[in-house]
Amino acid sequence: MRYPDAQLRAGHRPAHLIPPGADPSRVVIVQAPPRSYTGPILLTITITGGIVLIIIVIAITYQMAVAATAAAIPTVGGAGVTIRLAKKGR
Repeated sequence: MRYPDAQLRAGHRPAHLIPPGADPSRVVIVQAPPRSYTGPILLTITITGGIVLIIIVIAITYQMAVAATAAAIPTVGGAGVTIRLAKKGR
């Protein structure tokens, strides 16, 4: 038997679990079902996927903001630089 409760699963009733004076054929041993790890595993996968998705969205938003800022800087400061260069050239 591989597991400690394999005898109980097979229907064997160990003597130390039967009350004294009880008929062994009428004793029912109730045991908890084995634990299912499906819920915690799915929860972990969902949380990890959500965190990864949030990080990707933040990275894309940051990249777009930096690109927009980089595109806007020459427009705002470029006119002043052009005027200054034109004055120096004359």
